[in-house]
Amino acid sequence: MAGTLGHGGPVVCRVLGPVEIDVDGVPVDLPGPRPRQLLAALSFASGASVPNDVLAGYLWGRVPHGRPSPNVRVVVHRLRAALGPRAGQVLVLDRCGYRLALPPECTDQDKFGALVGTGVHALLNGHAEKAVTTLTDGLALWRGQPWTELGDSPELLGARTKLSELRELAVEELQAARLACGDTAGAVAALSEAVIQTPYRERRWELLALGLFRSGRQADALAQLRKVRQLLREEIGVEPGPALRDLERRLLDHDQGLLLPRHPVRTATGSPATGPLVRGFRAYPAEQRAG
Repeated sequence: MAGTLGHGGPVVCRVLGPVEIDVDGVPVDLPGPRPRQLLAALSFASGASVPNDVLAGYLWGRVPHGRPSPNVRVVVHRLRAALGPRAGQVLVLDRCGYRLALPPECTDQDKFGALVGTGVHALLNGHAEKAVTTLTDGLALWRGQPWTELGDSPELLGARTKLSELRELAVEELQAARLACGDTAGAVAALSEAVIQTPYRERRWELLALGLFRSGRQADALAQLRKVRQLLREEIGVEPGPALRDLERRLLDHDQGLLLPRHPVRTATGSPATGPLVRGFRAYPAEQRAG
């Protein structure tokens, strides 16, 4: 995840959890809450320049005494002092404000998005083992809610929601990939916990029921579908979506097409793999979709 600036070593900023920054592989000891907030605010801008008055709003919740520049400069000085000799390359001032001059591969939120995208694409194209590895690597970057240092403005809430939704998708498609690789027991165990943690996401119930069916536990699979139907009706007043309804019908019909495909999909190593693909492909073997 590390990138380089100039002739120096890696500089890495992490915001998926408490804000952190490493310079040349060494964690920087950020001197207090204000420099942490400043670093978080600059990382939230994703390389764009942030005007002083906007930074002041993040730091103090208002423009202090109508003169934000001197106060912001004090915090910038403290952050630059902590960053050391590389500060001039990392924290840049231009005519529009301050910006964090790091390429996307040096920030964990961008790396996370790239890994999830790569993993889902691999799964769609039948490379289940690669999907497992890539999605696992992406989820390992997540240490907690991003930008917690900055409060709850609408812009921040929107960005956090987007990243959290991407994380939930990654959790589900990782288990889809594990099912595709034949790790049915591991996927069922993880999905059993996932439906408790986030019970209204139908995708994980669908994968759980499919995994139970593939484990020879048809009655348990149907019981889980009845459970989610009751949950959705009683808690939020909706019926299960078409994917869950179709899966239930196929389970009741003892549809063997839900088991191993006749032509296993490819894995990253070229070895056979079986199982569901990502949302939109209904988690069933390719030959069933083609028919």
